[in-house]
Amino acid sequence: MSMKIDIKIRRTECEIQKNTLILRFDEPMKILSSAVLNSGLRKASAIINHHVPKSFNHEDPESVLRGIVKNLGLPDDTVGFMTAVEINNVAIKTEEAKDLTVSALVTAGLSFPATAGDNATQINKASTINVILLIDGNLTEGCMVNCIQTATEAKTVALRELDIRSRFSNNVATGSTTDAIAVVCTGTGKPIVFAGTGTEIGMMIGKVVKEATKEAIQKQDGTISNRSMIDRLKERGITIDDMIDTGLKLFIPSHEIKSKEELSELLREGLIRSLSDFNVSALILAALRLQEDGELGLIPNLPKDEFLKDPISLIADENIGIAIANYISGTWGFYDFLYFERKKPGIIKKLGPFLDDAISGLIAGVLSKIYNELREK
Repeated sequence: MSMKIDIKIRRTECEIQKNTLILRFDEPMKILSSAVLNSGLRKASAIINHHVPKSFNHEDPESVLRGIVKNLGLPDDTVGFMTAVEINNVAIKTEEAKDLTVSALVTAGLSFPATAGDNATQINKASTINVILLIDGNLTEGCMVNCIQTATEAKTVALRELDIRSRFSNNVATGSTTDAIAVVCTGTGKPIVFAGTGTEIGMMIGKVVKEATKEAIQKQDGTISNRSMIDRLKERGITIDDMIDTGLKLFIPSHEIKSKEELSELLREGLIRSLSDFNVSALILAALRLQEDGELGLIPNLPKDEFLKDPISLIADENIGIAIANYISGTWGFYDFLYFERKKPGIIKKLGPFLDDAISGLIAGVLSKIYNELREK
């Protein structure tokens, strides 16, 4: 059973069949790609994006795709991509102008997002964002290269806007470990020479690729821009369990709470409740951004090397921690924050200047509120 898809590009048919996205052209079209099968600059009669299991690890993926192409009855010149993404999660966006139509078909797997320059070779596993860009226009070869440049920039913007983090460096991801792209043009109309962001076609490419990439990510794994603060911290290696363990490091049995087990449950509930408050989230996000800017040397008059030493003259970080603790539980939260900030138990001692104070303020504020509420009963 197949599903037909209208992508509004002349001379092109699109369908999903047997876990494969198939694009057929009524005659061979000019394609520039980094695909697994038949990559480079060539003319081809079809393109496929074929689903494989996440465990796929074949020595010769090209031969696998040749077999798929044959089974589907497609020509030998077919350009072939692979993805572990469910093919039905493909995102398709189209922009139309007077004499130009641009469509982007994107599948996005983010098991291993990465940042350009990461040492990502230590893990021999792949995840892939595949972008197929179809343009009903007449592109020069140089323009096709320009299209790939603009599309790649747009993909990176989509990842930044979703705050996707690298699995290797924890920086904002610029892609995934085995991304691939194809640009296809129908050859119709006057020659188009440039496709940078300052051109009409470049603006259209940027829009459809960015929107399709974001939608593809959401369809595949549910990632949205306003996901919970708990998820955002977890993506940076800070879990609820880490924070609970940190809060328990300084536990002393009392009349109100006699055991760590009892406090653990109350602390979990309190952290989840506080992290669902957008005011707390906003302050933590401010700390995250300042931490990253400090590590990049972007804070004026505070060089990177000096920032990483957490100089005593840097007090803005403590102000954020104080604001969080005070917001959650008032004056008692402030005093508990000072205690946590000095002792730096658990995960806090592993965090940078802004983040350690933000998490200290969060845990201290929640603990203070728990004890205050128990005293008032």
